[in-house]
Amino acid sequence: MQEHIDRVIAGLNAAEKAQHETNGFTKFEPEQWHTIERKKYIALDCGGSGAFLVDKATGELFNIQGYGKPDKNKKKKADIGNIATVDPTWLHSKRWNYLR
Repeated sequence: MQEHIDRVIAGLNAAEKAQHETNGFTKFEPEQWHTIERKKYIALDCGGSGAFLVDKATGELFNIQGYGKPDKNKKKKADIGNIATVDPTWLHSKRWNYLR
């Protein structure tokens, strides 16, 4: 699973950089997206903010309800998918898709 997480993090960083360049920002921190290990989940964070959680047992991706807590209702609505099959550019676009 770690190789899938590394691939997604690299893709999220590339998408973040492309978005910054499109918006005309000149300064970009290269490793803005990173992971943090939790008991049951691996957190995919952008800067100091939480964005997604990956279930360690199944690889399922979730938006967050609160930091460290998955929003399983959003999972049903957004159909984010699995860490092994998700496209990082598409996932980056779902970061602000609150669906409420």
